[in-house]
Amino acid sequence: MPRRQFATYASILTVAMITFILGFPFLLFAVARAIHCAPDTCGAVGLVLGLYGRTLGVLIYGIAMLTVISARCRRAGLSSWWVVASLFWLLAARDVLMAGLNFWAVGFSLGILSFQWPVTLIFLFAFVAFLSFWKGSDENGSEPPRRSWTMAQVSAALSAIIGVVVCIPLFVTLAWIGGLRLISPLSAIMFPEHYLYVRIGTHFITLTTALWLLLLVFAGAFIHILVSQRRENLQLPPTRFSRPAS
Repeated sequence: MPRRQFATYASILTVAMITFILGFPFLLFAVARAIHCAPDTCGAVGLVLGLYGRTLGVLIYGIAMLTVISARCRRAGLSSWWVVASLFWLLAARDVLMAGLNFWAVGFSLGILSFQWPVTLIFLFAFVAFLSFWKGSDENGSEPPRRSWTMAQVSAALSAIIGVVVCIPLFVTLAWIGGLRLISPLSAIMFPEHYLYVRIGTHFITLTTALWLLLLVFAGAFIHILVSQRRENLQLPPTRFSRPAS
């Protein structure tokens, strides 16, 4: 997929998803008014629509976004591991995508009692923005600086690994649905919050803290790559201070 086409599709998908999430409460209200549900049944209607309707919307967005990312990575000569990382970034942000601005009972039924900033979703948006501006091998773009590219790859890999850890409750729940009941989903939900942290004095370094630090490295490396490519593409005229090569 060409870069400009990818940027167009990714922008449309992102705007559509944000609009869907922001407008979902109004959709629930409109459906409740349209079917004239009784006060004791509106809660059930909101739960069913909030659970299955939101799930359908998130699935459509996720599959479509991963499809265009995969197409752009193939065209630009990037590894398919970037698509795998994008998948785990999306899965790790499932709490916000599923329960954010949704009927309260949906989060409760899914075991989502609270959620934090969707840092992994910001990783995904940063990568999509990078693919929209970076000229790959299909456009004869220059090779990225090795150090910055390595930093971007390492930070992306570590954030994807953290995303896998965050998704452990999801995997355990799916295993329970499939009949494989090794540990309880409640224990899996509490595991990352209660055991995966480092205490330094009175401060705690959690997975979220690590994700924010990795995001700074990730975004900084991509910005440096884009700026370096932009400088190489500019045709600057020689100045009176420049010397001809001897």
